[in-house]
Amino acid sequence: MPDHEKDGMDQHDCPELPEPRVSFRGPFTRHDVVVNGWQVPFLEAHMHNEDRVLLVIDQRLGSEYSVEEAERVIPFVADAISVALGYSCHPRRGTDKPPPTLPPARARRLTQLAAVSVEGEPNEASHLSR
Repeated sequence: MPDHEKDGMDQHDCPELPEPRVSFRGPFTRHDVVVNGWQVPFLEAHMHNEDRVLLVIDQRLGSEYSVEEAERVIPFVADAISVALGYSCHPRRGTDKPPPTLPPARARRLTQLAAVSVEGEPNEASHLSR
């Protein structure tokens, strides 16, 4: 059996190991948000005390609410997220599949209209401004 104490294997220069590319941080204390039995995508809740909740959208935007306020705001946010994902709304209670998707909306440019009066005829805008 070789004597490893005298073979010099414990006396060598190793370069420092590079920092790992992947790291696992946590654990985190967050809650999934569920409306009508369906999880709301991109929305998580962090409970502060018993009566305050921090809602975080897409792990970037957050706002703190009382539990009563959150119960009123969350269904609206759930519908807004669903519409942004292309659905008609967040699923309702008792449905077994997500609602149908909407056709893509066409972008529309809006322009301001200016009131123009015809000589001798007052326009509606001129009556409103007096």
